[in-house]
Amino acid sequence: MNKSVAFIPARAGSKGLPGKNKKLFFGKPLIQWTIEQAQQSKCFDKIVVSSDDEEVLKIATSCGVDTQTRHAELATDEAPIDAVLYDYFGREENNATYGCLLNPTSPLRSVKDIQKSYKYIKMKKYWSVASVQWSDFIGWVGMPSNKGPAPTYNLGTRPNRQSRDDYFLENGAIYWFEIEKFNAYGTIIANPLKIKLYEMPAERSLEIDTPFDWALCERAYEFTSMEKHD
Repeated sequence: MNKSVAFIPARAGSKGLPGKNKKLFFGKPLIQWTIEQAQQSKCFDKIVVSSDDEEVLKIATSCGVDTQTRHAELATDEAPIDAVLYDYFGREENNATYGCLLNPTSPLRSVKDIQKSYKYIKMKKYWSVASVQWSDFIGWVGMPSNKGPAPTYNLGTRPNRQSRDDYFLENGAIYWFEIEKFNAYGTIIANPLKIKLYEMPAERSLEIDTPFDWALCERAYEFTSMEKHD
């Protein structure tokens, strides 16, 4: 049985940025960045790309990783990622100890981010690890119109930025999970009391879903590349 498996979901459909997974990002298809990060991390016994896009599957094959052809019903906007993962890890032949969801829309994660977060899931103290970014978000959650929006903070004690040092947003870059727990509970976050939050800086937490996101990631990549050479 494999110890750890990287799972990279890359469906064809994208309303915000059509064809983004095969669009060139600094000379390479977007999905190739995540494949190579997984390969260079040396954390995985197997790397799997799941897609309903033949071109994406060909890119994955050319990079030397395994592929899974995604069923049409699991390639829609409404299909939950847990269902996509279960379609693979729920099969006995794909069983492993640890799974790692690596979304191709996070090309700026580093190899070290994958390696460092892997150490936490191997501790056996946590059932899952999620990469996050610190946030000073003060906002509202939309509710049915007859109820109005709901605040995410206590209106009587409105917080300031400095007091929100323990607020984090999932950045979507890395999710480690124990596959046994995932199959039992049907979700990568099987128990919120058994999760480790792995913090990443803002410049490596960007996700690409729209043309604006793409442009922002390009600038962030250029910025971090200049920093490395200074």
